[in-house]
Amino acid sequence: MSERKIKQDVRELLEHYSGAAARLDIDEYLECFTDDGVMHGILEMFGQTGPLVGKDALRGFFGQAFDGLEWLVQLNSITDINIGEDGDTATTSLGVQERAGGANGSIIMLGRYDDRLVLTDDGWKFTERRLTVYKFGSVADGGAA
Repeated sequence: MSERKIKQDVRELLEHYSGAAARLDIDEYLECFTDDGVMHGILEMFGQTGPLVGKDALRGFFGQAFDGLEWLVQLNSITDINIGEDGDTATTSLGVQERAGGANGSIIMLGRYDDRLVLTDDGWKFTERRLTVYKFGSVADGGAA
C-alpha cells in the first residue's frame, strides 16, 4: 500500500474520532481505540490524575461526559502523520479546538493531541492519545447569534 493511501486511512480515523465525539456516540467513539488504548491528559482538566486505560475506563469517563452534553464541536488541524517503517504503526500530531455545551453551561478547550496508532484487522486504531491542554474553561454564552 502506498504511503499516500496509508496517510489517507489514518486521516479518516482522525475524522471518525471527531465525528463520533460530535455525535456524542460513545460506541462509535470507542471503535477508534484498541481494547487497551490509553488516553492521557483528560482527567487533569478536572483536577484528577492518571491516564484512562482500556475501553472500560474510556467508556466510564466519556460515556458520562457525553450524557451531560447537548452538543459538541471539535475542529482539528493535523500537523503531522508519520508512518512507521513497518507500515503498521503511525504517529500523528494535531491541534484541537473543542467547544461543548449542556444544561450546566458551555466550555472551550484548546490543545494538542499526540497519538500512537496501529493497523488492526478493523483498520487504524489509537493505542495512545496524549492531550496537552493549552486552555480550558467555561464560556459565557451571549445568546443567539
